[in-house]
Amino acid sequence: MTRHPTIAIAVHDGFYGCGTGAGYANYGFLETLVDLLPDHIHLAVVPLWLGKTSPQRRPAWLAKVRALLSRRRHVSIHPVGNGTSGQDRWGKLENFRRLSQETAVTIRRDIWPAAQPLMIIAFDVPFLGIAKLLPTELRARLILVPRSSALIHQPSDRERVEWERDSMLAGLNDGTRIGVISRFMGLHLRRDYGVASTSLVHIADGLANDDWTRLSIPWKPDPSMAKLPVEFVLTLGRAEPYKGFDDLLTAYSRLNHSGVDAPPLVIAATTETRHNQHQQHLADRIVRLNVNAVMLHEFTPAVAGILRHPGVRAVVVPSRAEPFGRIPMEAFVAGAGPVITTTAHGLASQMIDRSIGFSCPPRAPEELAEALAAALAMDAVDRFRMIRRARQLALREFDHPAAVREMLAQLAPWLELPNPADRLRLLASTASPSSPESTVPRPFVKVPIGPQARHWNTVRPQRRVLVVTHHITSLVRLLDVLPVFDSDPRIQLVFSCNGSDPFTHGLDQYLDNLGVVTIPWQQAITTEFDLVVAANHGGLTEVTGPLVILEHGVGYSKISPGDRRPETGDRRPETGDRRPETGDRRPETGDRRPETGDRRP
Repeated sequence: MTRHPTIAIAVHDGFYGCGTGAGYANYGFLETLVDLLPDHIHLAVVPLWLGKTSPQRRPAWLAKVRALLSRRRHVSIHPVGNGTSGQDRWGKLENFRRLSQETAVTIRRDIWPAAQPLMIIAFDVPFLGIAKLLPTELRARLILVPRSSALIHQPSDRERVEWERDSMLAGLNDGTRIGVISRFMGLHLRRDYGVASTSLVHIADGLANDDWTRLSIPWKPDPSMAKLPVEFVLTLGRAEPYKGFDDLLTAYSRLNHSGVDAPPLVIAATTETRHNQHQQHLADRIVRLNVNAVMLHEFTPAVAGILRHPGVRAVVVPSRAEPFGRIPMEAFVAGAGPVITTTAHGLASQMIDRSIGFSCPPRAPEELAEALAAALAMDAVDRFRMIRRARQLALREFDHPAAVREMLAQLAPWLELPNPADRLRLLASTASPSSPESTVPRPFVKVPIGPQARHWNTVRPQRRVLVVTHHITSLVRLLDVLPVFDSDPRIQLVFSCNGSDPFTHGLDQYLDNLGVVTIPWQQAITTEFDLVVAANHGGLTEVTGPLVILEHGVGYSKISPGDRRPETGDRRPETGDRRPETGDRRPETGDRRPETGDRRP
């Protein structure tokens, strides 16, 4: 039998249907592999089987997945069951055990004999038990990726907690790795489950090509959905108590009593099947609290599409437990916001309070009401700037293909992945949905600050500084202070000219002679920097980052002597106001005075 290099992917949700954020994440992982893997690599997909009569099976979604996989020559599909006759994706712990057993048998019998070498990646908790059931040789090729845990969502279920712990630890001595989807999950698995840091491998959750496409296209009304208000606050997630919708309703009631003119609330507390008890509980509370709200009950792709609705005034994620916040990430990309989240678990590392959104503690309706009131009170300019900063953070931090590439390069060098430039996603050129398309005369720089620069950077900087050069005179002044950044690998300097000054002759040649990294202005204004330095005030309203303007030349530092004729009796010259003219010459950015805090990396 001919054996082929193979990657086997076990997915719990996202193949026969998609009822959770994990389903979207699993589809994104498959999409990334389809685009990334060389043509000769065999892709073996092991999905949890859902029968045609299962309410969780979605024919349109399944067709989408099959169309994706058809783009590869070497693909095989190996459905596995969990003992529910294909009816229920979850079931109980006994169904997790059954699923793990069938998956282990399928790998040993149908995949391993034709695979050499082989890597196995299994998403999510119901697959954790396969490490115990595989031979030692295959344990070393296995990565288990829990997207959550019983300790997060069902801490009282001690039997499941112990099963998860035993299952994850079972193969570690033989080389099994545990995948980490977020910083919080890495800490959680080490601290609460005893997984050694040397056994962890980072597969950061994020956004794939399809995510950027569907979240960037204009919104269109869906006939299957109830009519939405012209303007509204949006919250969405599974109809479960841990999503914190109760806290949001209490916060909204307090807003109404405090006189805040809040728009209607759209609550997409959804399930895949019929209405559940929590949905009825929320509907009853809406009536009791007299909250102006619309409820959506069924999870469909149209629900996720509401993030693109032009009437979204704010997006609220009131979760009490959240290992990774997919909704804030998608809202950042869709240009929906401001986004208000709690600091529950993984959400804390996604939100920068008052910069890209607002945050508050979980289970704290009063603080949630205050954050929501602050978001609704923002003027249009500040709101646009916050949304733009959030989108740029998503570009920089949630690049899922980059994370997958790093993981595969580390653990499966035999894949011989193509050069990153061959299949580079030009996310930096993706126009914000809040602004019109623009023509970029020069291509965006791919390194060292492009959205996928991590593919090429040998050293990953912690801070990025933009140097704005208006003309040679201002550049010479800037060169007096830029040596402070010399030999500091934590800081990446890039230069750009915004073209606001007419005296730019010789500037390009000067920059070339210096050997610095120069980026086009369009890329500069669509990138968030940790510091922006200039020696001229012109055209700085579009940059994002703390701004420092140095004086240069006599025009910016000369003294205005006033009337210097000495008076009789008092021979001290009358100096007038001797402050430099820069005293009141603030940049054209409104009240964007330079920050004085400690900006050290």
